[in-house]
Amino acid sequence: MRWLIRFCLFLLILPLAYFAAFPQIFRCQLIEHSSEFQQVNSQVWVDKTTPKHQRVYLLFEINEAKKRIQTLWKSPAKGHARVVFCQTPEQYERYCHDDEGAGCSLGTPWGDSWIIINPYGRNPDVLAHEMCHDEIFTRLGWLTTQRQIPQWFNEGLALMIDQRFTTATDSLRRYEEFHDQWQQQSLGQQIVLQLNELESLQDFFSGNTNRVMLAYMTAGREVSRWLSVVGRQGLVTLVEAIQKGEDFEAVYQQIERSAHQKKE
Repeated sequence: MRWLIRFCLFLLILPLAYFAAFPQIFRCQLIEHSSEFQQVNSQVWVDKTTPKHQRVYLLFEINEAKKRIQTLWKSPAKGHARVVFCQTPEQYERYCHDDEGAGCSLGTPWGDSWIIINPYGRNPDVLAHEMCHDEIFTRLGWLTTQRQIPQWFNEGLALMIDQRFTTATDSLRRYEEFHDQWQQQSLGQQIVLQLNELESLQDFFSGNTNRVMLAYMTAGREVSRWLSVVGRQGLVTLVEAIQKGEDFEAVYQQIERSAHQKKE
């Protein structure tokens, strides 16, 4: 009888422990029962106070962001994250893992994912940025993404379809602009971050705002440089190799070497 009581207590405590550890994901999983949000379609939830015209624009902006994903990956988007649109900073903080920024993406080991945005994130740039994170997550899976994909590549790739930092719309022609911004952010290379200092999520976002911005420009500069050499097919080849169990760093370098050899 004692084991049954203990088991029942465990079942009662488990949801509380899950909420304490992952409160944002827990809220996202229960969003259909929330009195704060209304469902626009199968993939989009908005704060119930969101005006009709904003809902229409949001769907348009999501569609525009998906077009950028398709262009970058040379195939239709495979990501299936639900988009949650928050109207207030307090609401955004409850559903996102951070109170800063305009958007964030969340995922679980079993494949569920969400993109959380606030009014500053209701545009194709932020949406495409977060969708790119979800695209990697969907194509490779949560565990492989966590183990294999360094944060600098994850963020740098998302910057290739995020037009907030460069004026070039073609992601393959953005290297020069990212290099210039990196020079400025690094104070003429007085403060330089190495890629191996930006491999984990904690590494990438540690420090003050200037340091994080330098991390972004470092990532954007490297990924734009790599893509300018290997092209979008190089990205497809990289992901396919990792799906087969190959090592990210080894394949990343091999694809670039092969591209240089073809040009010789």
